[in-house]
Amino acid sequence: MRPIPTALRTLALVAFATVAIIPVYWMALSAFRPNAVVMQWPPAVLPGSFSLEAMRSLFAETPILSWLATSLAVTVGSTLLTVTIATLAGYALSRSRSRLTGLAGYAILIAKMLPGTLLIVPLYVMFFQAGLLDGRQAVIAVILANCSFATPFATWMMKAFFDGIPKEIEEAALIDGCSPFTAMLKTVLPAAAPALAAVTIYVFIVAWNDFLFARTFLPGGETMTIAAASTQFLGEVEMAWNKVMAVALIAAAPVFAMFLILERQFVAGLTGGTH
Repeated sequence: MRPIPTALRTLALVAFATVAIIPVYWMALSAFRPNAVVMQWPPAVLPGSFSLEAMRSLFAETPILSWLATSLAVTVGSTLLTVTIATLAGYALSRSRSRLTGLAGYAILIAKMLPGTLLIVPLYVMFFQAGLLDGRQAVIAVILANCSFATPFATWMMKAFFDGIPKEIEEAALIDGCSPFTAMLKTVLPAAAPALAAVTIYVFIVAWNDFLFARTFLPGGETMTIAAASTQFLGEVEMAWNKVMAVALIAAAPVFAMFLILERQFVAGLTGGTH
């Protein structure tokens, strides 16, 4: 099989990068333009008509800091809970060879195939009966919903990585007097750091960008995530696309920063379970 020429590979990478960058470029461009310029047709694709109108309006007229705080609370809670559950469940699936554990693993995999819209009604009924949909307590409901949605895939990511870690290092720790749980903490988890980083980024992105659960369970007003709150600028009378893009730009910044910090571990975690 003939190797692909370097020039062709470079061209393909440039094409893929361009497709990925264009939406981000248009989002940033629209966020710093007057809404009239954003709405005009044909659209102006080059920078111009710079305006801070949308940004000023967001910070002066909306509780955007409260939205960011709610998003942060939901994301941190969802990430910590999901990573903890996925790590323990993935380790159990990897190390146990019982038939019951195997069935549990397949049940988790099937749960991943369920769309979020299918979970809305049963989750709403459960949270309503538990009294979690009143005021700030609804944040807990969103955290639990995000956890139920992200845990299956995160568990299988951790299992795939744990499968590649030799059991002998745990056995050596057990011989030295460690308990099974302590052996996992001291020997397996440090080796699984790339997988933990990958799962953390995955859950962070899922929780931060969640719209469905936040829009359904949160009461609105100041208690709203920034992703769900962006739609309030689209109404029957006014379509403030520059404000929508400004909110999207602000919402994208934490995810971008998180990925930059953990990018190497993320890539290593995704490829670590393929050995």
